[in-house]
Amino acid sequence: MEGNHETNLKPPATYTEMLDKFKDRGLIIQDEIKAVGILKRINYYRLTGYLLPYKLDENQYREGTAFENIVDLYHFDMRLRSLLLDIFEYVEISMRSLISYHLAHKYGVECYNEPANFSFRKSIDYDKFISKLYEELDRSKEIFVSHHKHNYRQRYPIWVAVEVLSFSSLSILYTNMKPEDKRVICKQFGLKTNKLMDSWLHSLCILRNRCAHFSRIYDTKLTHQVALTFDAQKLKIKPNTLFGAIFTLKYLVQDQTTWSSWITELNSLLDRYNHVCELYRIGFPEDWENYLRSIPTDTSYT
Repeated sequence: MEGNHETNLKPPATYTEMLDKFKDRGLIIQDEIKAVGILKRINYYRLTGYLLPYKLDENQYREGTAFENIVDLYHFDMRLRSLLLDIFEYVEISMRSLISYHLAHKYGVECYNEPANFSFRKSIDYDKFISKLYEELDRSKEIFVSHHKHNYRQRYPIWVAVEVLSFSSLSILYTNMKPEDKRVICKQFGLKTNKLMDSWLHSLCILRNRCAHFSRIYDTKLTHQVALTFDAQKLKIKPNTLFGAIFTLKYLVQDQTTWSSWITELNSLLDRYNHVCELYRIGFPEDWENYLRSIPTDTSYT
């Protein structure tokens, strides 16, 4: 055995023991009965993630840290994930529509069945993609899928097939489109280079999955940082932050009414939880709202 690592797992703690551990580390708990009720619906270790910004060391929290504020921070993160999923839905659906429209008109209704229409580096990667696509089509209970399954002998036009793709699979499809086809899609968003969209879809897909699986996004860094336009670079936006990802969304949400309303909801959420949310921990500058509402001018990238 290497080092002095423990090999035995710790025994389960009671709710009272969990609260005692919190208190021993300096956490203020005003209502222990209410706190136990919260621990019954929110796992102890899930809550400890929201205490990380308050840790002075392994055994002590910042003076004045209250259990109630940590729970508020948890609820802020939960509502922020929900708000992000709303705008991801807009982006995902619009990308499905644009990609399927272009591919159908250039290569035909079943274009995805021909690897020559794409730029997959390895045939095995294409085979994996197609295999997963047909698995999703077979599994789908959507009426439009069933219609083609029974009336067209399981032949599906691209505009039907894309509707069963996850955001992750859609990102893979876009990444493996030919450069000239990517340029057509990018032009729809005023982007001057394919590299931006490649980076954005990959990063947003990871973030979207974290939101969908209830992972903490407050005070975390992006595992895949976003490529920044010249606009973003001039504003010194950090590419590995939540705000960096959100800033890319302003290029991808073309309906300005939808985007403006979403920013208003975001502003309301941040205002509601300003007593616990420290903007810099999610990469937000003080003038963040103006950054998001301003019209993009330079979408170049180097």
